[in-house]
Amino acid sequence: MLKMSGIKMYFLSILVLFSWISIVIGGEGNLDELVSTQVTRTFYLTKRVAKVVMEVKLKSIKDEISGFEYVFALPEDQFSRIGFISAGTSSISSNNFKVEKIEAEKSFKIEVGNLSDDERTIFIEYHMGNPYSALPKAIRLGENQLLVFEDELRLRNKYKVTKEKIVIQFLAGTIIERVIPTNMKRQENKVVHLVSQDKQGDKFLVHFSLNNHLVYFDSVSRIIEISHWGNVKVKEEYSGINMAAHNKGEFHRKEIMILSGQGFARMRNPGTVLPHNTHVCLFVDHVLPYRAVGLEYYDQIGNISYSNAWRVGASHTMLQIQPRSPLMGGWQFDYIVEYNLPLETVVFYDQNLKLYMLNLTMIPSAKGIYSENVNTQIRFPTGSSDISIDFPKNNNIPSLIQNDELDHYFGWLDIFKPRPVLVYNMSSYYIPEHLLLNYKFQAYYRIKSHIITFSGTFLISFLVFIPFLIVILIKRLNNHSVKIKKE
Repeated sequence: MLKMSGIKMYFLSILVLFSWISIVIGGEGNLDELVSTQVTRTFYLTKRVAKVVMEVKLKSIKDEISGFEYVFALPEDQFSRIGFISAGTSSISSNNFKVEKIEAEKSFKIEVGNLSDDERTIFIEYHMGNPYSALPKAIRLGENQLLVFEDELRLRNKYKVTKEKIVIQFLAGTIIERVIPTNMKRQENKVVHLVSQDKQGDKFLVHFSLNNHLVYFDSVSRIIEISHWGNVKVKEEYSGINMAAHNKGEFHRKEIMILSGQGFARMRNPGTVLPHNTHVCLFVDHVLPYRAVGLEYYDQIGNISYSNAWRVGASHTMLQIQPRSPLMGGWQFDYIVEYNLPLETVVFYDQNLKLYMLNLTMIPSAKGIYSENVNTQIRFPTGSSDISIDFPKNNNIPSLIQNDELDHYFGWLDIFKPRPVLVYNMSSYYIPEHLLLNYKFQAYYRIKSHIITFSGTFLISFLVFIPFLIVILIKRLNNHSVKIKKE
């Protein structure tokens, strides 16, 4: 019997191995059976975060490939700075396919589905932070900022490519100083180049003007504290730097005021042409939920005291962080934003499942800013259990990692038990502006007994009021004894 069971286990393991191999081969497809008829990469160098849109046309030249997964790689320095990636069937609906990061190969795998001899087009869009370097590294306030961007000419993939093209899109009026290779064609506000498949590892370079500050957050911390007394408190700590060209010469308040549009047109020299934007950071916009109340913002030196906030229609609250001394290139900064959300607007309860759900936006809430080292803590009420979290589908943030175990935190009223804390981190993070209010996570939890949740509050109240009751009782007894003596 032992010999028979051993033989069965042996054949079973072989069967499992062959099944796994067939799945892998079927998913990735035989390279000889697949051809990429065209690859077009469009680089949008119009903002401080570079957006790349890939249009890939594929087809099978033999049999149908089921469960096909398209794989492409990036240079290591770019791979670590991808803040957001999506893939789909069109440029409009470009978030249909699930994306998987392969850390060892510095590549991404897109779950495309079945592939036949009919040509199929997929669109891949990713956003890359800190894509530029300033050259020259120091300029005067009125000068145009020149930046350098470079990437590889050929896309790193293992498929046969028939035709490959690069398109580099600039803002209207951009000054293009130089391009490498020099035979790249300039067409109004873009550069187009047909890539030869013979050369491997060659790079292209563009030296162009972009009058935009290059602020990014090198550290972000967010604490979300749920209170079933009716409030969810959010605290966000930001630390960053402006990577734009440094200031050449002395700091002049008058020139700063002119650039920021604070009048003083009479101070401008005749014939002076100022850039439409500037590499100096005058403000940072934060898009907050519409019901955000009790808004506070501050820093250590009081530099953001000019900031203000307002509600935009019925959609959201806009917070504009405006420093008194604008951030020049190379300057570092930090500030803190705190606000509250009514519990009923972000926490929902399922009566049948006895389950609570926190539905809240991801961060940072800053519009158009790339972030690194983002840490988020969700502090649940005391006594919470069965805690889990669902992030947006399709793995759009490659660096998102959730801690395996819960942390714990003792608040002011947490006397008997600490609060469970769920933590997740992102080494690189960016959310496209149109998704800021809609890109949310859902955190689930149960509370078996609210007595534990509110016990700390009741105990504090008891300890505070008991001495008063004792004093009142003693006074009453003293008055009663005095009356008896008089009688």
